[in-house]
Amino acid sequence: MQVSDFEKKRALNLIWNAAEDYEADPGFRVYDAEGKADLYWNCIIGAIWKHYDWQKMHEFYITFNGTVDQGLYENLFWIMFENGAYEKEKDQRPVFPYLRKEYARKTIPTLYAHITESRADWLLEGHLKRSLGQDCGLPDLVDRKLLDAIEISGDLDTDQAIDHLAETLSKFFTYRRPKPGEKPKKFEINPVFHPILFLRARKAREEMGPMRKMAFGFGEHRSEYSGAYVDQSHVKVSFAKYTAQTDEGLREYIRNYFGKPVMNEQDLRQMEKDYCVGNHRDVHLYFTNGDYDESMLNDSFAGKQLAQAVAQRDENVKKYREEEARHRVTIDRLTSRIRNSVLMHMETQRVHAPTGQLQPNRIWRGLYLNDDTIFRKEIRGDEGNLSVDILMDASTSQVHRAEMVAGQAYIIAESLTRCGIPTRVMGFSAMNGYTIMNVYRKYNEPREANRRIFRFNTAGANRDGLAVRLAAGMILENHAEHRILIILSDAKPNDMIRMQQDAGDLRDYAGQNAIEDTAAEVHAARMAGIHVLGIFYGADDDLPGVRRIYNRDFVRIRSYDRFADVVGGLIQTQITAV
Repeated sequence: MQVSDFEKKRALNLIWNAAEDYEADPGFRVYDAEGKADLYWNCIIGAIWKHYDWQKMHEFYITFNGTVDQGLYENLFWIMFENGAYEKEKDQRPVFPYLRKEYARKTIPTLYAHITESRADWLLEGHLKRSLGQDCGLPDLVDRKLLDAIEISGDLDTDQAIDHLAETLSKFFTYRRPKPGEKPKKFEINPVFHPILFLRARKAREEMGPMRKMAFGFGEHRSEYSGAYVDQSHVKVSFAKYTAQTDEGLREYIRNYFGKPVMNEQDLRQMEKDYCVGNHRDVHLYFTNGDYDESMLNDSFAGKQLAQAVAQRDENVKKYREEEARHRVTIDRLTSRIRNSVLMHMETQRVHAPTGQLQPNRIWRGLYLNDDTIFRKEIRGDEGNLSVDILMDASTSQVHRAEMVAGQAYIIAESLTRCGIPTRVMGFSAMNGYTIMNVYRKYNEPREANRRIFRFNTAGANRDGLAVRLAAGMILENHAEHRILIILSDAKPNDMIRMQQDAGDLRDYAGQNAIEDTAAEVHAARMAGIHVLGIFYGADDDLPGVRRIYNRDFVRIRSYDRFADVVGGLIQTQITAV
């Protein structure tokens, strides 16, 4: 990864603009994982420069060096000053709240992939959640109080902020602030701070500077050392020697997180070659059914992930059983609507044919029009000519409605399979450059397989366009004459891997870019003869996006009350259209 001179200048311009000082030189610029100047953090650096004394901050910052909890102290330091600078600027710069929320939305799914047992990571996650107006999610009351303490208001100046943090660290930890005149330990710079190294280098992760960590890229950091300034932007060359290790470690991480693969390496590579092209180049694929083998469970991380998945499954089942009687009525009604639609559309038909029962009143057509369809033949309907795929958005944006999504997917699948319609159910999410497809049931499995849908669990981001492309490609491999794809989603695709254009330009896979990509894939599926419909869980603000993706073929679900009628009507329309 190379940082161009243009991006270095852009980062500095962002800092200057926020600092309102074209001579500002904090010695730190932040870039994302693609080497692009990070918009939010460079603006924050400029705001911190504007409102606080950078020299005093630096003198206090280096007092953390060599302490037991150095990484944690540094993380809290940057959370505090980021929060203070934001509070000072948010009313003067209306764009700041927008930038902050966009940064949090983009960062949290990536952060989930790295959080294990680090207290600093959990606190950072809690801070980002609060910036979105959510509960921090910290189960420990002490950590909640700590986060409350470091999220300072904009009323404090530099000295007050530093005194407050020193007092907070002394209260919650073993930190001792050096006395005036006491020489701090020598400041050291750790050149290893790429986030992927979380996979194999715990020590490197713990020592990694939190400013670099929060940017999920890397910084060009100059620090005074031995009387001279050392420009560390060259550390990108050190990434090369970690490449093989990182790729192997990343695959192992994905395996331990989501379960063992269900596709061999050769077939998977071929699928990546076929599908991970265009807007989805550089993305990897992973197919699983969520099972873990014994060797994986011996790994504490895989064991923890399985425990979390089991806990979510139990919660899904518990929520469903709370209103099981009502759900059974919904299933019966939906089954009836689907069966009636299938019977009406797939019923036995009488058609004109060159063989069958002779129709005397059509003989003249054979004599004068050379039309040999003078016979009548009955063609029996066949439900096997119809297949339905259900695709579930399993990203973290669904975490607060995971039980509802799992329950509704189960109701649809149960109704379809009761009608004898081959049904497949999959969930999709994205993490660290991988799009993960979790297969819950296959076409011709017995109805009991529907219970596996309650394994639905959320994690990571969502690359909807690629998921639709994969699902459509897999659907076209079946032998059904008519095919329907039902997508349960909030219609907010977002992934950390950018879209690379033929000219080499990179665009974020988020917002309108991602919506347009998903809409294009839905259109391509329809052009291939697949009837695509959406079940939407999002907010009012997301309605333009869902309309762009699905046109009119979607319904919005708020509760179970009219689920059978609304979804049944949509499915009925699609069946009669095949």
